[in-house]
Amino acid sequence: MNSKAKHGYSLIELVGSMALVGVLAAIALPSWNKLLPSYQLDSSLRQVQSELHQIKMRAAAENVGFQLVFASGAAAYSVKRDAALLVTKPLQTGVIVTNAGTISFSPRGTASANRMRLRNSAGMCKQVVVSPTGRVRICKPSDCNGEC
Repeated sequence: MNSKAKHGYSLIELVGSMALVGVLAAIALPSWNKLLPSYQLDSSLRQVQSELHQIKMRAAAENVGFQLVFASGAAAYSVKRDAALLVTKPLQTGVIVTNAGTISFSPRGTASANRMRLRNSAGMCKQVVVSPTGRVRICKPSDCNGEC
């Protein structure tokens, strides 16, 4: 065995590896750009769902009504405590609300049944639905104006 064995990579091996990485990146990038709006929509839906669960619990704990208020075309929503504005929170970039309304929770945990429709920049729509019993769920309608 040669004690002066060379360690490392040659310039040709490095250039070949970089070319392979470049080709793989060129193939993957368009797919990634299509997935990003979907991830932003799902993140906004989970944010709204979490917010609704939180205000439902706060309504019962503080013995007052809480409301989540949203406007059509808005990229944010507001949380109110007995009609007094607490906070306005933005949605993810490229996600907007497509309907206006209010979801209210009473101190008993019941809710005004309503749904919040969200649409991303790619035109995909999903909804956060609240039942009169206070159950909060996410669904995907067949179209942006449909119900699920």
